[in-house]
Amino acid sequence: MSGTATKEKLTVRHLLVVLTGIMITFGCSALCFSTWGLFQPVVAEGLGVEVTAFAMYVTVMYLTMTIASPFAGKLLQTMDIRILLSASAALVGCAFLLMSFSNTIVLFYVAAVMLGLGEITILWLAIPTLINRWFVERAGFFIGLCMAFTGIGGAIWSAVFTALTASGVDFHTIYLIWGVIALVTSLPFTLFCVRNSPEDCGLAPYGASMQKAASGAEVAAKPAGLSAGFVMKTPMFYAICIFAGLINIAILIAMQFPTYTKSLTDVAFDVAVVGGVMTSVMMVGQAIFKVVLGAAADKNAKGALIFAFAAGVAGILLCWFGTFSEYVMYVGAFIFGGCYATAVVLVPVICRQSFGTREYSVIYSRVSTVFNLIAAFAAMIWAWLGSSFGFTVEFIVALAMLVVILLLGLYIFKAAAGYKKDWTTE
Repeated sequence: MSGTATKEKLTVRHLLVVLTGIMITFGCSALCFSTWGLFQPVVAEGLGVEVTAFAMYVTVMYLTMTIASPFAGKLLQTMDIRILLSASAALVGCAFLLMSFSNTIVLFYVAAVMLGLGEITILWLAIPTLINRWFVERAGFFIGLCMAFTGIGGAIWSAVFTALTASGVDFHTIYLIWGVIALVTSLPFTLFCVRNSPEDCGLAPYGASMQKAASGAEVAAKPAGLSAGFVMKTPMFYAICIFAGLINIAILIAMQFPTYTKSLTDVAFDVAVVGGVMTSVMMVGQAIFKVVLGAAADKNAKGALIFAFAAGVAGILLCWFGTFSEYVMYVGAFIFGGCYATAVVLVPVICRQSFGTREYSVIYSRVSTVFNLIAAFAAMIWAWLGSSFGFTVEFIVALAMLVVILLLGLYIFKAAAGYKKDWTTE
């Protein structure tokens, strides 16, 4: 190679990849993960089953994602991502359509399998993989921006659900609407706005150093990193799996905020209202902090981790000891959003910085397997702790988890630095 190195500029094609990430999280993922709790009492009553029977469908979905994760990661490495994303979006849309005429809980479990098969690619694997392929610079920021729309979409679709149910629309019709929204907000983008890699469009990743080859053509360096086979034999890999799994347990304590406020006595506010507002405020906080953390991680991932740890500790303490004022609890819930954002933003960024992009989708899919297996039971763990030992024990356990998460993260950064010399392009 010869000539002066330049950097690939941001183009419309790069931005269309980001737009696709935004739309699939805003539609498919937000509808799936941010509204199931609203359906729970309505569907249980409508089908004449226990609430726990409906909640089991969420467990089935997460267990499906756990099983499918390594296979999806391999497919992302070898298959045209347009086909894989479009098939995944179709599965999510069709799952909602199936639930729209389901009069038995068994069909909801079938739909849960379809949702799990679709969402493992859409939310957990495809966005980090796509962004890492298309962006050398600002990858963390764009991952955070895409992921923020799960929270934004969740707020919008929750308001739509409330308006529809207040108008007397039954849950079958709402699921039909959800299915149409999922398909309309995803397929046009997955089919026409993305390509497997920038090279398919005659481009290079944004920010990639370009040099003129002997032929005169400008080319970018091949993706560098560690091989999946090598990574999975290192202690660092198991550390990052535990790190990601503990994060997924710790952040879900936020789902206990409404139950926690209802347990309060001798307070000067409506505990039911405050619990609901805390959840909404936390959702807004995590949407904002996803973008902030992603941008910060691009410059200093260790600093972003320490910030997220501090946000988690401060948020829990304010919610725990701030019962003298509902506004202090709202601030605590908002700040905790900074910790909540780590699951889908900081974990993929740390994986990229630790292992490189050579076989990123394969490695991250293995981490995601642990992540989603734990997610299937995390909510039950917190519910059991709270009901069996009280919220004092629950908050202490959460704080202890955050300390372990920080220590594991610091170990991962130190270990990753020692493996940088082993990065190769093939």
